[in-house]
Amino acid sequence: MIQRKFNPSISHKKLRLHSAERNTSWANVFKDYKDSLTEDDLRFYPNTEELKEPLSDFYGNDNFLMGFGSDRCIKYFVQSNSKKHWLRGRKKLIISEPTFPMFGVYGQMYDLKIHSIPYNIIKFPIESFLKSITKNSIVIISNPSSPIGDAISYYDILRILDKGVPTLIDEAYIEFSNERSCIELIDKYPNLYVTRTFSKAYGSAGARFGVIFSQKQNIDSMIQYRDMYEVSGQTLKWIQTICKNKDFADEYILNVKKTRSELLIKLYDRGIKFIPSVCNWFHIRERDLPLLKHMERDVEFRKNCVIPERGTDWVRLQITDNIKDYDWILK
Repeated sequence: MIQRKFNPSISHKKLRLHSAERNTSWANVFKDYKDSLTEDDLRFYPNTEELKEPLSDFYGNDNFLMGFGSDRCIKYFVQSNSKKHWLRGRKKLIISEPTFPMFGVYGQMYDLKIHSIPYNIIKFPIESFLKSITKNSIVIISNPSSPIGDAISYYDILRILDKGVPTLIDEAYIEFSNERSCIELIDKYPNLYVTRTFSKAYGSAGARFGVIFSQKQNIDSMIQYRDMYEVSGQTLKWIQTICKNKDFADEYILNVKKTRSELLIKLYDRGIKFIPSVCNWFHIRERDLPLLKHMERDVEFRKNCVIPERGTDWVRLQITDNIKDYDWILK
């Protein structure tokens, strides 16, 4: 039986520091979006081909498939690569532990043998990961990782790709890091797939939109599993609006990085221990933030997070683009 956890609904009136969402208004960008909407966007099925050119320009690659969030794109990857081998039998899915839960869920859905390679505290377990990969494997990793927040080195990614098995790299948080996207490696590696999302750095979690990149033959194989229409008419118009306003969206990313640096320095100066990340969050022990219990009515955060070999009493707090969101910590 597939085991899943579903998060409860959280009021949008709270300061939401639990889901890596954009907490800043889109201002005039949202006005442009509203002005672009017409009745046709509701009455007719969307012409998703209209997104091909703007997304090609946005990412610099035109071999992709769109999906209802990047998690749907991950599902396409698993579906298209899960067929049993006539000699070796069931495929193995190699993932890290911990990792984004849906990797394992989709592996279970399509009858893969799940091999979870445990983290070494906060460092991706590259050597044991490589040893676990066989010819009958498929691989899914996130870079930067979720939920730990570390980055896998470019060299180590190449070592994984050189194994030659289908490999998906989920780059949901890469914009917050200084890492190179593996999209640039797709022409060289026919076994490489890369997912990107508009939910995190591009602040569009409610739009539910993601993209998966790979070589053309892999995209053609996944097309048979795609939804009848990958996005709604309203989402299509929003993604077009973001592509036209990329500079404004990128300014938010730069401000998050700035806040991250400033916040972590202030915490260090106050002697508050934390685990940093290259994403838009950090981990801190619940006992080191006694104000948490008093702030739960107004601030939403993720509690009882597990850090390998460091216990389960960690809190994950998102980093926004405004240092004032953390006055309650820094007082």
